[in-house]
Amino acid sequence: MFKRILVPLDGSENAMKVLPIVATEAKCHNAVVILLHVISPLQHSFMASPNMLAQVLDELELMTKEKIDAVAMELRTEGLDVETIIERGHPAEKIYEIAQTESCDLIIIGSHGETGNPRWRTGNIANKILRTQSPIPNLLVTTQFPT
Repeated sequence: MFKRILVPLDGSENAMKVLPIVATEAKCHNAVVILLHVISPLQHSFMASPNMLAQVLDELELMTKEKIDAVAMELRTEGLDVETIIERGHPAEKIYEIAQTESCDLIIIGSHGETGNPRWRTGNIANKILRTQSPIPNLLVTTQFPT
């Protein structure tokens, strides 16, 4: 039985397609849903000062908080217990780290497969999570099918 389900979201519509499955699993197990968004490091540019990069990251975090809070509110209206986390760092590493620190026993992640070999329909981040030597089970949800 799952008690804490981690759901990494990247803000895309494809990532949001996992939410019905998340809601079903959380209701079945009476689990807490933890929505996670990881803000990737920005590439340094000779045209951007460190202060400018920090300001962009801060604004990005505020926008992300608004979006993830709206998703959390929607899930709460379905009777779910939802927490939100926003982190900065490399997504695959942070997802695994948060799963451990938050004592999650399931990760539900969407895969849209927009990068890499077209026959391998796993997105880059999802692929890294699946390949991690983790005792935490992963549920990969395909959110886009080849045409």
